[in-house]
Amino acid sequence: MISAPTLHVITTELTVGMFALSGICFLLMFIGKGPEVKDSVAHWALAGGLLATPLAILTGVNSAPGDGLDNPLLANKLLLSMSAVGLALGLLWTRITGGRQDGRLHPSIGMVSVGMVLLTAGIGGEYSRGETLVFFLPKDIVFLFPVWVSVILMAMGFTLIGLSITKSKATESH
Repeated sequence: MISAPTLHVITTELTVGMFALSGICFLLMFIGKGPEVKDSVAHWALAGGLLATPLAILTGVNSAPGDGLDNPLLANKLLLSMSAVGLALGLLWTRITGGRQDGRLHPSIGMVSVGMVLLTAGIGGEYSRGETLVFFLPKDIVFLFPVWVSVILMAMGFTLIGLSITKSKATESH
């Protein structure tokens, strides 16, 4: 039987690998270089990373000592990974509905999402082994938004989804 920490390592490597592949393709999109398939690979890898993220989170919570989020590092990991999931879902939604992807904004948001996942992985290394590449981050502060900021961000997200739905319906009717 596989232990919870071993299963967490497997799911984390799958998640980080898919997001890293996506990030490389988003970087190629940003600089305008590389093969034509970079757009498809970026979004398919992003979707694969999104599918693996809940497994990494669940196995991480099961393998963590203690009662779950009793450590500021774990709380920051959860905040970063959920933010990355939100950005990635927005990118995929834009891609699926045929929204605007030209320019540098779409790949920039993709790279930010990937960066958040890589920061999450770095914090995980700090938590489990005491070693990380993100040593410059404060270790004892939890970056949480006040409730009013969260409500505004959620309203903005729903507004953007609503606008993309009405835009896609308007283009279908023409």
